[in-house]
Amino acid sequence: MEKIDFKKTLKHLYRAKPDIGEVDAGTGTYLSVKGQGAPGGDAYSEAIQKLYTVAFTLKFSLKHAGVLDFAVSSLETLYQDDPAEVPRDEWRWEILIRIPEDVTEEQLRDTITAVKVSKGLDASAVTRAVLKEGRSLQTLHIGPYDQVGEVYRRMLAHMEENELVCSGLPHEIYLSDPRRVAPEKLKTIVRLPID
Repeated sequence: MEKIDFKKTLKHLYRAKPDIGEVDAGTGTYLSVKGQGAPGGDAYSEAIQKLYTVAFTLKFSLKHAGVLDFAVSSLETLYQDDPAEVPRDEWRWEILIRIPEDVTEEQLRDTITAVKVSKGLDASAVTRAVLKEGRSLQTLHIGPYDQVGEVYRRMLAHMEENELVCSGLPHEIYLSDPRRVAPEKLKTIVRLPID
């Protein structure tokens, strides 16, 4: 059974340079948790715990059953509010982990039940989501998360200069583990769908 690793099969989506470039992000299948609150706050942290617990339980149960094997991908977040307009504690977000499209709703439901039974964790907020982004701008931010706003300003200026229009939600892909990497070395891919 060959292991699916999106960082290898979709390198153009999980590697980026500091220069703004254009990619076709296509359509992806994800584990998803929606919520509200400051990134890094309690609600956000609880959502991450549920998402990773389900992702790893799903991965190992499907591998053990001989169904499929996949690497648990990077954490990703879609933001639904303009940080210039909405206080940080009120930001709405959707946290994502990409999974193979062959993972079914039934397999996810079984995994959520197993997580409840074996770990006592209610992960019912985790859903299966399909995200279609298509044509997008993408760049790499190296540094603290609270400085990513400058990247968005650069991308919006690039869009204006090139007569492009944003057609989707701001999308961040976290390549570094903030528990192990210094803030100035954190790597984040920033993506904006465009028309």
